[in-house]
Amino acid sequence: MTGHAIRAASFLSLVAWAAALGASPATVPADSRWADLPHTNTVFKPAEYKTLKEWQDRRAWLREQVRFAAGLIPEPERAPLNARVFDRRVYDGYTIEKVYFESYPGFYVTGNLYRPAKIEDKIPAVACPHGHWPQGRLHQDERGDIPARCITLARLGATVFAYDMIGYSDSKRQIEHRINTPERDLWGITSLHLQTWNSIRVLDFLQSLPEVDPERIGVTGASGGGTQTFILYAVDDRVKVAAPVNMISSTMQGGCVCENGPCLRIDTNNMEIGALMAPRPLLMISATGDWTKLTPEVEYPFIRSIYALYDAVDKVQNVHIDAPHNYNKASREAMYRFFARWLLKRDDADTITEGEIPKFRPEDLLVWTDETAPKNLLSIDQLTKQLQGAARARIAALRPDDPQKFSALRQLIQTSLVQAIAARQRTASDDRWRRERPHPGALEWSLIGRRLRGRYFGPGLDTRASGPLSITVDHADGHPIVSPFDARLAITPVSSEAGPQLGAASQPAGLPQFFTTFNRTEAAESVFELFALLPSEHSYRYRVPATLRAYGPWGPACLVARAMMSDLAVHKTGIRTVIDLNQFQMDSDEAYLKQLNIPHIRRIGGLQAIAAAACNGPIWFHNVGEHFDEEWVKAAGRVNGVEVRVTREKADEKAIVEWLME
Repeated sequence: MTGHAIRAASFLSLVAWAAALGASPATVPADSRWADLPHTNTVFKPAEYKTLKEWQDRRAWLREQVRFAAGLIPEPERAPLNARVFDRRVYDGYTIEKVYFESYPGFYVTGNLYRPAKIEDKIPAVACPHGHWPQGRLHQDERGDIPARCITLARLGATVFAYDMIGYSDSKRQIEHRINTPERDLWGITSLHLQTWNSIRVLDFLQSLPEVDPERIGVTGASGGGTQTFILYAVDDRVKVAAPVNMISSTMQGGCVCENGPCLRIDTNNMEIGALMAPRPLLMISATGDWTKLTPEVEYPFIRSIYALYDAVDKVQNVHIDAPHNYNKASREAMYRFFARWLLKRDDADTITEGEIPKFRPEDLLVWTDETAPKNLLSIDQLTKQLQGAARARIAALRPDDPQKFSALRQLIQTSLVQAIAARQRTASDDRWRRERPHPGALEWSLIGRRLRGRYFGPGLDTRASGPLSITVDHADGHPIVSPFDARLAITPVSSEAGPQLGAASQPAGLPQFFTTFNRTEAAESVFELFALLPSEHSYRYRVPATLRAYGPWGPACLVARAMMSDLAVHKTGIRTVIDLNQFQMDSDEAYLKQLNIPHIRRIGGLQAIAAAACNGPIWFHNVGEHFDEEWVKAAGRVNGVEVRVTREKADEKAIVEWLME
């Protein structure tokens, strides 16, 4: 039988009805699937990992998830630090200097460097993020004293760097603490990204100091500084010892935008992220008077169970302090003893206490004055433009003119989209699809999704069958049935007063704070459910040959799902694809926010790069927008030896059907 005859013999038509896309949320009935969505104050239960391999597989995914959410995929270029260390002052057993360096050109990390007064050999270093204390790294009171912990660690023999969170102390001269906007989320330019990148560059700076042993670096901070601590050790193995204080919790995941970012905790929580330190030495300090009050009974036993998989339970410890939210003297002294044992390698670890600590004036520690601040300090708008330019340049360098560039581009797109869509859970037993009941000669299936719902009715579709599969995704039931053997799957977008539509902004009204930290955006959820419909080596829909056509508002979303298909599935099914790009304006943030709001999508090249990554099989783009560069997709087609068509206007329906059946 010819390919044309096979495709005509059975044509499964998946029709996505999107009439609701034009309706106001108030006109659409509420949907229970929007209830009980996770958020920062959800009470999470610890997971159970029975084998080291099971955890290591999960660990690999989680690390990439945190890296993606923190804007580290692809990782930015490490420009020269251009560090300045100056104004050295000598005290009782330690010195303090002022420091600034560039984590990005024109974007500065500021802080104080504390060192032992006498240094005779290579010594360890400690990074000290400060958290949301009112005076930042200058803060000194009974609940928290940043200079005290730095001074004591320096007296014990470490070089210590206390550095500003963005928008605090010296950093406030160039940036506010909360910089997130829906537009910047598209580019991965968030408070979480800037703070994490600053922390990574802090490790670069510490390793550049002549006295520092690059293999002995620790990090500790409380509250928001605790979050910075475990985010840093999650993405950077240079951290050898860590003490996040009053932060790893099952009941509160972080109350500031700097501790949250799109995709960071989808299907996970701080307990799992905190466990990424294993098997490196980890001290968990908790308190009776905050959200870590259950740590001895909940969070610590879970993380200890992960260390047990490595046979390393001696390297994890919990100290529970009877106090409110803090990094007080008792908490600090617990940290000193732990660091003395594991980082400083001292024999007197159990006897260490904190000595006398002087009080400092702001001018003693602040790095800049109005006269001495660098002239090239970038504003957030200037930094945004610089980072957008760098992202464009990285993607332009991957223009798929040869097999190596195409391979690198496709790997970047697939790695990023799997995280942006949070698609790890796709398996053959995906419970979004349920076989409800058989009919004579037919089966009925239901799609159980949060954004899409639908049913398939068709001729005997056996899960073991290998007949042809043809999928049509449409915004209206306006395309003809091609064959009398057609089956039809009707899909309806779900929306309600609490549920946004396909391109809704990243923080929908009426939904929990930091919504996209814990949940897919509307567009990402739609892509996730479309992706579940496409052929996969793990799916009952793995049938050959296959065709896919997508129309109207669903064209761009379906293209994202198509680009996520594995090379094996594309090859085995021989899938031919027709995508209506619906005149999508690829160089417009507004277009993405309204029609395809997927976190970080512009950082990885947007639909232009995604379209090229999908050119590993025959594909036809039509109704493209004015900013669509057809040379990208045609170059990818030449590299892969597949036909790639581009039609500026809407393609004729008859021509589409004939091309799909070739």
